[in-house]
Amino acid sequence: MSSIFIQVPSYHDYELKRTIVDAINKSSGENFLNFGVHLCYYEKMDIDLSGLSNVKYEVSKAPDNLGVGVSRYIANSFYNGEDYYFQIDSHSRFEINWDVNLIKNYERNKSYGANPVLSAYPGAYEYKDGLLNILNNKSHVAYTEFVKELSFINDLVPHQRAVGNFDNNVFTKSVSAASIFSEGSIANIQPNSKIFFWGEEILTAIRLYTHGYDLMLPDSQNIYHLYYDHSQGAKNLRRQVIQDFPEEYARLDKASKKELSDIILNNRIGPDGFGSKRSLLEYEQYAKIDFMNKAIL
Repeated sequence: MSSIFIQVPSYHDYELKRTIVDAINKSSGENFLNFGVHLCYYEKMDIDLSGLSNVKYEVSKAPDNLGVGVSRYIANSFYNGEDYYFQIDSHSRFEINWDVNLIKNYERNKSYGANPVLSAYPGAYEYKDGLLNILNNKSHVAYTEFVKELSFINDLVPHQRAVGNFDNNVFTKSVSAASIFSEGSIANIQPNSKIFFWGEEILTAIRLYTHGYDLMLPDSQNIYHLYYDHSQGAKNLRRQVIQDFPEEYARLDKASKKELSDIILNNRIGPDGFGSKRSLLEYEQYAKIDFMNKAIL
C-alpha cells in the first residue's frame, strides 16, 4: 500500500472540506491519503474542518500569511515521507480511482526513463440549481501553451493557458498549480513563500525542470476545478484577497513580482530558486521562451 501527500492551500474557501471529502471518497481505498492544509480566513472563522481524518492543518487570520506561496509553504511543511505528492487547490473534485490512475501513469512514464511530474489544467465544475455539474469531457487533457500577446506585460510573467492537445503531446511547457503529481521528493523543493499569485506556475515549472524533473501530461483528466467567475459573486463559494485587502494585495503582488524577477534575471540557484541539474537556458530552449528579451519564441 502506497501513501500520497496532498498539499492544499486555502483562502476562506467554503469548498475546502468538500474537496478533501471528495478526494477521499473518490479514491480507490488502496492508498493512504494524508493531507497538509493551510487555511487563511477573513475576520470570522466559519470554515468547517471537523471530522476529517489524516488531515494536518494550520489556520491563520488574514492578513497574516496571505498569498498562495506562503500558504503552500505551510501546507508543504506537513509532508512526512509519503511515497507520492499531489498539489491541488481547495476547490476541486475528482475522478473515481484518481489515485490509482495517477500512480499508474507516473510509474509507466518512469519505466520509460523519465523523471515525471504530471500536470495539466483541471477540467471545470460548477453548481447548477444547487447540484454539482462536471463541465468537461472526462478524458480531455489540455496542453499548456504561452500566449505571446498577453505575456510580459509590465513584468516577467508569461501568460499561459490550456489548449487542446491535438498533437498528442506527452510533455508540457509549464504546470498548472492546481494539479501537480509526482514522487514525494518534490516536497524538498519547498514553495517560495514570497510568491503571492502571479508567476507561481512558471516559477514552479522552472524549479521542477532545473531540479531534473520532466514536465509531462497525465493520460486522462483526474481532477476538476471551480474556476472563479466574477459575475457569480457569492456563488464562487470563496472570498478573494484583492477584494478583502486591496492595499495589502498590491503590496504583496509587487514584492512577489520583484522576487520572481530577481530569481530569473540573476539565475538564482538555491532553496527558493532553481535547481542545478539543468540550467535556466535549457528550460528556455525546451519551452521556447526568452526571459531576457521578454519573448515567446
